[in-house]
Amino acid sequence: MFAAHLAVGLAIKAAQPKAPAWAILTGAFLPDLFWIVFAGLGVEPSSDAVFFDGWSHSVASIVVQAALFALCFHQCGRAVTSAVALAVLSHLPLDALIHPNPLELWPHAPLVLGHPSWSWAQTNLALHKSRYWWIQLAIVVSLLAFYLRRAKDWLPINLVGASCILVLGVHLLV
Repeated sequence: MFAAHLAVGLAIKAAQPKAPAWAILTGAFLPDLFWIVFAGLGVEPSSDAVFFDGWSHSVASIVVQAALFALCFHQCGRAVTSAVALAVLSHLPLDALIHPNPLELWPHAPLVLGHPSWSWAQTNLALHKSRYWWIQLAIVVSLLAFYLRRAKDWLPINLVGASCILVLGVHLLV
């Protein structure tokens, strides 16, 4: 879902131009950044047999990450703070659609967000691409269309176009 996280970051940036791009894009990936650190430390095992990411990807964890990260930008005003929080929170709906396991409400919670078996999405469709891939493509294209419409008014069109091509390229390569 890397391309979708990039695309949502660009869309949020287009909606709130005053927000720092680095903060919005970092926020969109923040749970994944925590997951990389936690997996490296062995806190969240990443093997297929014992995969767990409740500390970085549970609903409660992402809400806390969003609040704390947004708090770092409170001096930039409510609009920027909200945009940063939204960037982190966007991780929930995006990952809920394609995550390998349902997202837990809190680490080790019996309650989950999502279906316990998403194997249907791994079925290949046209061009030997999975349903996951096609769902992500639809999300990426929609978000990039929003970004293109909003950002072209205050960013050079070649930069906007290059950003869209880069994000689409990331999706096509994954």
